[in-house]
Amino acid sequence: MSEIPPLGGLNASYTPAQIRRNRLVFLCLILVLTGMVAFWALGPYETKDQSPTLKAGDCFQNTGTDKEAKAKKLDCTDPHADYKVLKMDENAVVDTLACSDVPGTTGSLTQSGSGKWFVVCFKGNDEKGKEQPGTARSR
Repeated sequence: MSEIPPLGGLNASYTPAQIRRNRLVFLCLILVLTGMVAFWALGPYETKDQSPTLKAGDCFQNTGTDKEAKAKKLDCTDPHADYKVLKMDENAVVDTLACSDVPGTTGSLTQSGSGKWFVVCFKGNDEKGKEQPGTARSR
């Protein structure tokens, strides 16, 4: 006569080492999924390009690359504010023409896409890391 195996419970065919390994794999999967959900929910902060909002007098940091620039608008005294906008031309397409009449220009940012073309003429930020007048340094 054959014996009927019990319902539920541990299967005798799994060794304790296999059970530990399976638990570890399950725990790793849960951690990876939790990390992916957290990254999706929190994500990298402030990755949006602020180039279209720049205007003369604004300072910014390039958080992208030289070829794919992404401007992050900052206070001009911020130590990360590398550039100062001299001119924002929303009617220009060619940076050399748009910035040729702007004295002090050391670089330009040209952007097109989503129907909006513009050129930003800029120079290095002279105010980078300086305190604003009237602000006291705390010690």
